[in-house]
This record gives sequence, structure tokens and C-alpha cells, in this order.
Amino acid sequence: MHEIVLHRIWESQNFPINALITTRGQRIHVVSAGEPNSLSGPDFHHSKIRIGDSEWSGHVELHIKASDWYLHGHHRDEAYNTVILHVVWEADTEVLRKDGTVIPTLSLSELVSQKVLNRVR
Repeated sequence: MHEIVLHRIWESQNFPINALITTRGQRIHVVSAGEPNSLSGPDFHHSKIRIGDSEWSGHVELHIKASDWYLHGHHRDEAYNTVILHVVWEADTEVLRKDGTVIPTLSLSELVSQKVLNRVR
């Protein structure tokens, strides 16, 4: 799996949208996936996500493994305090913003079919 594949999957929203749940068990509804960012900073800007009863506007960051958040140093970077959802293939750890708050995480590995993977690769 490569991160560009994850980007394509997120941008196309090619997964069962009614089955989205954070790693902490909260329901997710994607109002807007956001706009891809080709510059530094989070991967998608201007996203709108409903988590539970709250609607959030901000950015989405994507990684193959949740622990890549720490590997890339995002936990030390204030630019990532606006991330409202961490979309990963493998949720191997919980992640925190620089301000110490937990970022809701969505793991796509159980939601994306092999057919979709073959098409976006």
C-alpha cells in the first residue's frame, strides 16, 4: 500500500460511507472530503466531517499507519492542530495534536474492497 493510493480512495470516497466509525467507536459522516493539498501541511484542506453529533471543519491527514503521524513529526507541528480526522490504512496507535488533544482516527483497511484497490492502484 502506498499513500497515494490512500489519497485516491479518500478523494473518491470509494468505500461504504454508512459504515464509517472512528477507532473509538464514534459514527462518522463525511460532509465534504476536502480539497487535496499539494503543498506542505495536512493532505486535504477545507474538509467537513460529522463525528457523533458534532460537525467539524478543518483538515484531514492521511497515513498508511497511524504511527506515521509521530514518524513525520506532526505531533510537534502546530500546522497539524487543525486536523479534524486522521485517515489511515492501519490504526496501530492513537495520535495527539501538538496541543495534546486526541485526533479522531478512521481506519479504511476493513472498508475498502480488493476491487477498489485494484482500480485505484
